[in-house]
Amino acid sequence: MSEVQPGLFYVLNIQSGAVISAVNTAGSFKQVHAFPSSNNNHVLTMVQGANTTLYGAGFSIAGFYYYSIATSGTGLQEYPFPGQSPSQWGSLNETLLAPPGEFYDLASTYVGGTQVFGLAKIQETGQITILHQMTPAEGYPGINTALTLGPGGNLYDIGTEQPEGISANFIFSFTPTGAYSRIAKLPAPAGEGGDLLPLIGASDGTLYGSIAHGGSNNTGEIYQATTSGQVQIVASFPASGMQKPWTLMQAADGNIYGSTINNTAGTSWIFRYDPRTKRLTQLYELNGSQGLCNCNLQEGMDGKIYGVTPRGGPSPGAGAIFSLDIGLPKPLPQVQGLYPPSGVVGQKVILWGNYLLGATAVSFNGTPATTFLSTSKQSVQATVPAGATTGPVTVTTANGSFTTTQSFTVQ
Repeated sequence: MSEVQPGLFYVLNIQSGAVISAVNTAGSFKQVHAFPSSNNNHVLTMVQGANTTLYGAGFSIAGFYYYSIATSGTGLQEYPFPGQSPSQWGSLNETLLAPPGEFYDLASTYVGGTQVFGLAKIQETGQITILHQMTPAEGYPGINTALTLGPGGNLYDIGTEQPEGISANFIFSFTPTGAYSRIAKLPAPAGEGGDLLPLIGASDGTLYGSIAHGGSNNTGEIYQATTSGQVQIVASFPASGMQKPWTLMQAADGNIYGSTINNTAGTSWIFRYDPRTKRLTQLYELNGSQGLCNCNLQEGMDGKIYGVTPRGGPSPGAGAIFSLDIGLPKPLPQVQGLYPPSGVVGQKVILWGNYLLGATAVSFNGTPATTFLSTSKQSVQATVPAGATTGPVTVTTANGSFTTTQSFTVQ
């Protein structure tokens, strides 16, 4: 699910054929595009790029590909992976947008009958490059994990020593150019091999992750990891009730929110972890008629938490889209980088950060930009205006303004 305008979300439904639909905060639902189902076609990911276009990964009888499509549902294009069957590369469905507007994904292929893995880079033009092929000594990607953008602008994920079964787990990273590093060992799996879960990059410069089986009650735990390799367990889940965390998300208030998978009572929980107090709090219990998690959560431009449930809901088994209002304020815009950091008048600049939808103004050292566009929740594209001088850049949305500490250099 992606918020493409304040209060308007695009959702990829893959349960009854791949369909992109638009839903607003009032619950109005409209189909945007239905992908062709011929030739065993499957579409499994959707991410909005820094040029407003939607991108994702899929496969069909013809092979593996990425696609791009306008938010209007028109202009569908497909870009094949390198190689040819049976040695064609294919997505592991971890498509990630990174600044200044390039996509990364873990991919796999077969070499001599052996599955190998690598890091793929996908440009907005559809060009696909395998930046790094992992060796057995570098490990294997976890089953339920995903690439995440983290400290230093690097890409992080979780790996295992063996391709299947229970084995030692660790965090690894790629630089944007494909250089591989191991970061830290993780706690041993607690009796189940499929409980490696995605990391998040937090605002304090560290990584957070969850393990569905672990902690003092073997019902789940949250851990914190530094890029220097230090790992500590920061929260254990209770012995009953809220159990088995599955997803994490950091909101603008600095707290980490997440969901648990459905328990024996047939319910799921939305929880909060406060990194400052290390307190874990139950927030809301979803019953089956409201949907059942694991849920990928995000904070909307209105401050509410939004999620998609893969199961349950008013139509049994179909899942649901929900919002949860816990009183969070509307998030202020955030800018973490300028791409490029310098240029002449007329240069197009990507402001990269978060909560940037619906930008109403951009200025370069106080000089208003006459041309700018919110291209995604994470990006605004602005043109350096005549009269601009070297200094900070300010972006304004309906929620407030943000001024960078980094200066844009006008050449």
